[in-house]
Amino acid sequence: MYEDLMKDVQEKIQPAIDVAEINKKALETLFALQSEYVTDFVDSSVAQLKALSEVKEPKEAVELQVKFFKDLEGKMTEVAEKEMAALNDAKVEISGIVEKSLSEIGEIPYVADFNKFLTETAEATAAVVPTVEAEAPKAAAPAKKAPAKKAPAKRKPAAKPAAAAE
Repeated sequence: MYEDLMKDVQEKIQPAIDVAEINKKALETLFALQSEYVTDFVDSSVAQLKALSEVKEPKEAVELQVKFFKDLEGKMTEVAEKEMAALNDAKVEISGIVEKSLSEIGEIPYVADFNKFLTETAEATAAVVPTVEAEAPKAAAPAKKAPAKKAPAKRKPAAKPAAAAE
């Protein structure tokens, strides 16, 4: 009995385990790509600094910098494309698992019974609601409220007699 229960629980949580494994694999791929890119960036930056230290002409330095940044842009684009491909692959795999899990939910007996109950209840409610509205007397228009009373005006303090002021 216990073994059957554990087997059933394992089967039910297997999609979540599969999704976690896909996410783990995708993160490892992204981490490896980023690590490789950062290492390459540092190495190429050091090489660029060495090359620039040996340059005598400003024009040559500018050309080296332009070439360096073009190479850097190409590598960055390549890494971004690989990362997007890895993320897209993970998305496709996870979507497949979710679709399969959702299709299996409809096959569970109590879910089918619950859906049948909801459909019957909605139909019964739709049949009763129009007759109740037709039989209900129309409510009288709400009475208009009396306008709010104005608050009394504030009084000014009485003036002190001149003798008391002295």
